[in-house]
Amino acid sequence: MDDHLARLNSEQLRAVTAVDGPVLVLAGAGSGKTRVLTRRIAHLLHLGVDPRNVLAVTFTNKAAEEMRGRVAELVGEGARHLWVSTFHSTCCRILRKDAERLGYTRRFSIYDDDDQKRLMRGLVQEAGLDVDRVAIDDVLRTIDRYKNRLTTPDEALAQRRAHVGDRTLRLWRAYEDALKAADAMDFNDLIAQAARLFKEDSEALQTWQEKFHYVLVDEYQDTNLAQYDLLRRLTSARRNLAVVGDDDQSIYGFRGADVTNILNFERDFPDATIVRLEQNYRSTGHILSTANAVVQPNSGRLEKSLWTDAEPGARVQHVLAQDPRDEAERVAAMIDEVRRRDDMTWGDFAVIYRTNMLSRPVEQALRRRRIPYRVVGGRRFWERREVRDILGWLRLVANPADDAAFLRAVGAPPRGVGAKTLHSLRATAAQAGVPLLAAARRTAPTGAPEKALAAFTLLVSQLTDLATELPLHELIARVIDATGYHTWIQSDADREEREEHLTSLVQAGILEEDDRSPMERLTAWLDTTSLASDTDDIPKGGEVALMTVHSAKGLEYPVVFVLQMNEDKFPHSRAGDEGIEEERRLAYVAFTRARRRLFLCRTRLTGDEPGTTRGPARPSRFLFGLPGSSVVGDVPDGEPDAARRRGASLPDENRERLASLMRNHHARPAADEREIEDEDELVPGVRLRHVRHGPGTVVRRTPYALVVRFDRGGQRELRDGQGLVRLLER
Repeated sequence: MDDHLARLNSEQLRAVTAVDGPVLVLAGAGSGKTRVLTRRIAHLLHLGVDPRNVLAVTFTNKAAEEMRGRVAELVGEGARHLWVSTFHSTCCRILRKDAERLGYTRRFSIYDDDDQKRLMRGLVQEAGLDVDRVAIDDVLRTIDRYKNRLTTPDEALAQRRAHVGDRTLRLWRAYEDALKAADAMDFNDLIAQAARLFKEDSEALQTWQEKFHYVLVDEYQDTNLAQYDLLRRLTSARRNLAVVGDDDQSIYGFRGADVTNILNFERDFPDATIVRLEQNYRSTGHILSTANAVVQPNSGRLEKSLWTDAEPGARVQHVLAQDPRDEAERVAAMIDEVRRRDDMTWGDFAVIYRTNMLSRPVEQALRRRRIPYRVVGGRRFWERREVRDILGWLRLVANPADDAAFLRAVGAPPRGVGAKTLHSLRATAAQAGVPLLAAARRTAPTGAPEKALAAFTLLVSQLTDLATELPLHELIARVIDATGYHTWIQSDADREEREEHLTSLVQAGILEEDDRSPMERLTAWLDTTSLASDTDDIPKGGEVALMTVHSAKGLEYPVVFVLQMNEDKFPHSRAGDEGIEEERRLAYVAFTRARRRLFLCRTRLTGDEPGTTRGPARPSRFLFGLPGSSVVGDVPDGEPDAARRRGASLPDENRERLASLMRNHHARPAADEREIEDEDELVPGVRLRHVRHGPGTVVRRTPYALVVRFDRGGQRELRDGQGLVRLLER
């Protein structure tokens, strides 16, 4: 057997060698999905496929680098020509070649979260609105949701999801106009504009289809509608799309991920090869049985169950503490004890929690014991103020239309150009239809602010000239010196740390020489910094890792503690009935990060977190029904109060619960609809309409709910108080 096919189990081998046509690999946690992906790529190359015709996409730079490295170990030099990158990086590379077809230049800027907020804040002010009374984050989240579903402002109006006078719609239109004027895209635009390119430009689509004969997708359960549309169009000619994922690990609904993409793969590709990877190579038997139990109640999932031929291992331990401070002290003490007893390192431990606000007590407890730790997903290098300031200068040099970069650079360091001058400059630029830098160059140097503006534009021109000649690291160093940034930060209390970051930034600009021009290398490097993800900065060892479940995705540790397994903490209070299945998937992900030991912690009392009052804490519903043979400790039994309150009734109440779904609370039936006379009509395949979610199809009935896949909005459970259901006649 060829080396790249060695040491694969039967299902892994099937997934690797099913070469042509659509393939869905359902890969449970720890079942070797990265091995399958890398061996599959190696197998394609072994069969003679040109590596330039293979595209592999995933969601994090860390995963892409790991995949690229493993393929290189298998195939050697050929791996250099593969496209292995994140969705955003892939789309960015496509758009760097074809953005002009969409009305952008190839040097377009990429706006991150901070740039988006700055831009929206300015637009709110220009609209005459009170910035303090407009929830800018909410407006941007709404825009993100629309873009994730490839919806434009006009389409939102046509679909009656917005009305003409809608404030968010007006700000959205202004936001899109401002981005286009700045020759800029936000993160979601990278996907949406690439999808638009493939939809509107058949020539461009054909070119990219000719390039990529085989497309592989990791973490397919995390794709959104825009990514789905992009993949479907890109692979429509050859249909060689292989996706690997696990619907039980779909936890990014808040980012627009749509679990129905993986649930409906067989519907979308009826001839697809389906492979289930259920043998786990990571965790012990007791950990797996506990993880299986917590996710099994979910109705909208593809049936599978992880198993292992390894030893059962230590049983999962339930830890009941008095309050969050006591919980943190117990966790710190147990980490110290287990490390000493089992001769482990601090890096073997992870503490996982649902939200960042729950980390404070355990951080304090670890500090008191002098246990080294690191908070994953905290403030990263590329988010440091001094780093972002210098990047602002470099972005303006690379793209003179980038107004966000202009506004950052002109104030870092301050140059005597105040808010009044900038407000006037904005008005001038808007009236002339030009970027801020172009408007500044047209401004006559009459007074001190105008002279300062002229000096600023002259410096930008000088640095732009240098950018066409100097290696990148020398350009970065020259920008830091020429702007006076070193002098500006000398009075800062943390100047030494900031100087270290600037030195690191210069070092990060040291690139291998290639055939690109200095300006092209600058643009590509700025893409890399913009697309750095929050999982690129993972502790390499020597420290206890503290992280949210979302940050823990894709990682594994010998020992894992999951904190605050209380109602309203985990599951989160904002989840509601509609989000409870994703909360279960979050618990499943948290549990399956553990290899040898898993501790599930909860408290009798709530803490003093912001927005909460101290009082009794209820155990998480996820602790009920765990297998007694695998979990030890004072585990709650019976039925969780929250589940009863939210509609998880007993089977003999089935008829009453389903009847409650049919009560007429709102409108009368339309012409093509009628009342539901008997719940026995609600069988799989029946079409119905919900007053809030619209038309959909019944998937199944459970003892306490009706599971419906809606035409827009995906699959949902309908329980008490969730609205009116009507039957649609065909």
